[in-house]
Amino acid sequence: MSIHRTTIVFRRSNILFYACYVIPICSMSRYPGSAKSASVAFLSINRRRRIISPPVSSLSTAFSASSSAAPDNDCDKYDTVDLNNDRNKHLLTHRERTLRENSKLSLAPMMEYTDRHFRHLVRLISRRTLLYTEMVAANTIAHERDTSLSDSGSFNPSYLLRFLGQGRNPEGPSVLQLGGSDPDQLFLAAKTVYEFNQLHNQKDSSDTIDFIQKNIPSTQQLQTAQELSQKPIYCDYTALNLNCGCPSSKVAGKGCFGAALMSEPHLVRQLASSMHEGCEGSMPITIKCRIGTDDGYSFTTDRYLQQSQEKEYSSLKNFVLTVAEGGIVTDFQIHARIAVLGKGYSPADNRKVPPLRYHHVKRLAQELPELNISLNGGVETLLGVKKELDDCDSLEGVMVGRGLAANPWAFAMADEVLYGNSVNGPTRTKNRMEVLQAYGYHADYEEKLWDPVKIRRFVTKAISPLFAGEPNAKRFRVALDDIAGLPKQILKKHNNGNMCSLSMKELMEGQPPLSELIMEAATVHLSEEVLYRSPRDSFEIMLWEQEQVERKQNLVSTVSFCGNESSLVKEWQQVRKEDELNKKVGMSNGTDSYST
Repeated sequence: MSIHRTTIVFRRSNILFYACYVIPICSMSRYPGSAKSASVAFLSINRRRRIISPPVSSLSTAFSASSSAAPDNDCDKYDTVDLNNDRNKHLLTHRERTLRENSKLSLAPMMEYTDRHFRHLVRLISRRTLLYTEMVAANTIAHERDTSLSDSGSFNPSYLLRFLGQGRNPEGPSVLQLGGSDPDQLFLAAKTVYEFNQLHNQKDSSDTIDFIQKNIPSTQQLQTAQELSQKPIYCDYTALNLNCGCPSSKVAGKGCFGAALMSEPHLVRQLASSMHEGCEGSMPITIKCRIGTDDGYSFTTDRYLQQSQEKEYSSLKNFVLTVAEGGIVTDFQIHARIAVLGKGYSPADNRKVPPLRYHHVKRLAQELPELNISLNGGVETLLGVKKELDDCDSLEGVMVGRGLAANPWAFAMADEVLYGNSVNGPTRTKNRMEVLQAYGYHADYEEKLWDPVKIRRFVTKAISPLFAGEPNAKRFRVALDDIAGLPKQILKKHNNGNMCSLSMKELMEGQPPLSELIMEAATVHLSEEVLYRSPRDSFEIMLWEQEQVERKQNLVSTVSFCGNESSLVKEWQQVRKEDELNKKVGMSNGTDSYST
């Protein structure tokens, strides 16, 4: 039975509750059985994608038939669900428009870096940067979902939210990257995201709370309905992305996905179709890939340079056209290097050894204007992003990874420089002190929701590069590391080699909140000038420093050409002193020389 343009009839329903959310478990199996077997069938999707859950529009019907004591004849009522409903089409149109409007700069997906904490920090700095998550393996979501629903009678989404959650607020323009090569697993992963998102977007959660209070015994709840409703499930991603570019041996080797999929464009098209079906056509599906792999020869730099570039480009274009042929994928983020899979190269080697070939990506963008092509690889600064976009107006955008991770504040003017926006108002953080204050709410929320021993280190790690290059930035990072270790020290002190009867929450009572500790570390180790410097002032300093580097490079070239070193050096030093004096005078007078 095809998923497309199909009306599915659901025979059995079983409702599981957590917080103010309802996860419907419905199935249409060839072997009808108990509600439990229906749940298992829903999880396994019967390996033919015959079984799916209804969208949130059917929850009102589910409410009326969902009491745990309901007789069997109440479960025999049928719900009819049209997969291609107008609401999903509207969502798809809205999200596609969001992608188009916010793709000039995107944060590249990076394992152990682009978690929800760092994404929250970047969102405080830039409203329009498109945020990519770490890659989440589809089989992990399938396994955690199975465990969450099968082990007990109550649904606990905590494990799934470790991979899919967005924290205390929606993230704005953001993309969840999935990894896998199994169509069924990717279908189920996309379906999970869709369900979380649909349930979160219910307009009136008070009806859900009332239903829980009236129909669910308090002994079956972890907390009261009111307490649970304060823990929202945010999973509101703009798009889903399939990883076809990771060269890691664990991914492209043993995992048989990532960059290994570059040699299987027809499979990639099928995987994209499964993801499209899983989210019921409500989210754009995008692909991140490389310009190719070393498939067919043993890579060395010399041997690679001898390969035909035209053949390499033709292979890339064939991959893109084959994947896009299904009509589902129109967005490609292309790392302008090949992935070396046959020599045991690490991901770091694959970022450095193969040469960059931007001209392949730019040519593809020019020859296929109906597709949206973004450039990735080697661009590390905001000015570098602007340069590449100015050089090729056919590019949809530029993706930056290490540069943003190493110094996020260097991109604080991204909205103004790339979009010409004058960002003001309450949503605009005026300096890094305000960024830390806003981030403090996120930090305290996360620590209340999760185990401080584990979560605190992730929360503090995200803000450690916020003051990169500033005086005493290292001291600030050391202080954050000490703060991250405090809960573990407290736990160890109370244990004293024995099992502690107190919970971690009880042990942390009386301790300063994490937000307060972060602010104290910043004010102790960093100057007011650094903390309160505006994004525009920081950007001007960066421009000035880059100008000095370029002038020094030109000087060295001139000296080696004419040999008159002493006079040129003196002239350069005099000009530098004058520039520094003018810069200080300009900043003290509040002048602003930069204009977009």
